[in-house]
Amino acid sequence: SLSDNSIQQYGSIENNSKSDNTISSASLKLIWSRRKTRSHLIAYWLYSLVIINIDEAFPLYCISRNTGLGGLQENEIGKILSASGVIFAIGQYKTYTNICDQFGIYGSLDLGAALGILPVALFPLASLVYTNANKRWSMVYLALLSGVTKVFQSAFFSSITVATNRTVPAEMRSRMNALGSIGAGLSKAFGPLFVGIWMAFCLSLDTQDDSNDKSLPIGSLLAWFGIALVSGLIMFAVLRSLQERK
Repeated sequence: SLSDNSIQQYGSIENNSKSDNTISSASLKLIWSRRKTRSHLIAYWLYSLVIINIDEAFPLYCISRNTGLGGLQENEIGKILSASGVIFAIGQYKTYTNICDQFGIYGSLDLGAALGILPVALFPLASLVYTNANKRWSMVYLALLSGVTKVFQSAFFSSITVATNRTVPAEMRSRMNALGSIGAGLSKAFGPLFVGIWMAFCLSLDTQDDSNDKSLPIGSLLAWFGIALVSGLIMFAVLRSLQERK
């Protein structure tokens, strides 16, 4: 009868759904059990955490009045980010292809980690060229430095994607990339919590903002140097393990 056929079809669909879920679960466990794949995914997740921390810390640094920048306005921060985006768009492809040709995939990971993270320690130097009458040069400096780091951050993400896909058979790549996206999403969700607390603590160390004082604010130096140092050491350790397993 029609009702019997509907019941049979529904039962078949339900069984297929359970079978697909079982296969998916088994596939993810198999992917995670591969040490080489797992180490690449962890590197991707940790770098995602590092970059979201840098991206979240930057506007907090710019808008604070205790950084020697006088507290940049939202539209001024927008101009800095737009200019750095132009630099990134112009430089990313040529830079990445040259790095890969010269140093290979894993060499580009090393350069992407080093030059995408460590230069952020130089952000506080913007206060040396800041004046209330002319903020242009400090904004140009921040845009150039931010744009250059983003170029190398993109190189890292491109290389880690290629390297990770090479660690699994072709039929497992879609599920592996899904797993990678989930981990990166979680990293980006929790990162701003920690960096917000860190920046609030560091920037509160400097209570005076005098545009005529050209000394470097201690709080800004500590904030960015701490981010660069801790992030750099973590990525150095992770990439070293990748080099041993490539």
